[in-house]
Amino acid sequence: MPESASFSVRQKKANYRRRRTITVLVLIVAAVVVIALLSRGGGVGTKGKATPTLAFVASVRTVSQGKTPDGGSVKTNGDAVVKMFDDYYQRAFVDPSKWGNGQFPELKTLFSQKAQTTFTKDLNSLTIGEARTELKRVDPIPSSLVVTVYYDTRSNATLAVATASFNANGTLNQAGPPLVIHQKGTFYLERVGSAWSITAYDASQTQETPTPTPTASPT
Repeated sequence: MPESASFSVRQKKANYRRRRTITVLVLIVAAVVVIALLSRGGGVGTKGKATPTLAFVASVRTVSQGKTPDGGSVKTNGDAVVKMFDDYYQRAFVDPSKWGNGQFPELKTLFSQKAQTTFTKDLNSLTIGEARTELKRVDPIPSSLVVTVYYDTRSNATLAVATASFNANGTLNQAGPPLVIHQKGTFYLERVGSAWSITAYDASQTQETPTPTPTASPT
């Protein structure tokens, strides 16, 4: 009887060790799967580097036809327009997972019905354009945004103008020097309900590969 009891204890300990080993293996496999999924996602850029997040260096000004609007209104409207363009340029230029087939339907909805027609025609100046097929990563460098919000005689925000100066370096799919991107856009907005809609714009863009500096030949 004592020997039988001793065997039973040893058997339980062995089973416990096996269960603990299996649990550790399951956790390791789960961790590997999570890492693999993250490496495939749009949030990861070249060689596992996270996709940059654009944040313009922004300034907000107000123009009022009546008394000065209260600080809360000024902040709310200013922050809304700044966020709108941080998100716009993130999708249009910085995040390759948002480029899709180059039509940018999510961005198109930010424009008024009339402006949507010209948006489709001006994709090469309003978005990364055709370079989306050549680039695997875009790294923003200091970029600025100046927002002016206009208030009516009742201190209601009605119109806004946002002037963006976006700058970035693009990494090509193939080996080579970076593509230097400079885009400027002036956007005219109208307050529609609780949101802002782009009614008109003026935009231009240059995408250039730097010319290598000639190396002086020894004399």
